[in-house]
Amino acid sequence: MKQTTTYIIKHKLLDAYITNKPSDNTSEINYSTNFSRAREFNGLDNASIDMSDHIAIMKTVTETTEYKEVHIDG
Repeated sequence: MKQTTTYIIKHKLLDAYITNKPSDNTSEINYSTNFSRAREFNGLDNASIDMSDHIAIMKTVTETTEYKEVHIDG
């Protein structure tokens, strides 16, 4: 079973999510109120985000592969 964890960053006071990856070179943070436009961070990203104004929402995707024998008439 494979598991992938990413994080979505939300502003603490606003219903807005970060849509870009701010860095030391480009520190501007862009937001969207549309959750589907939120950027996913893998936790290892070298992003510059002041987390005192934000909260992280953890997203875990678990991939499973199942095999099942089936009988086909014919």
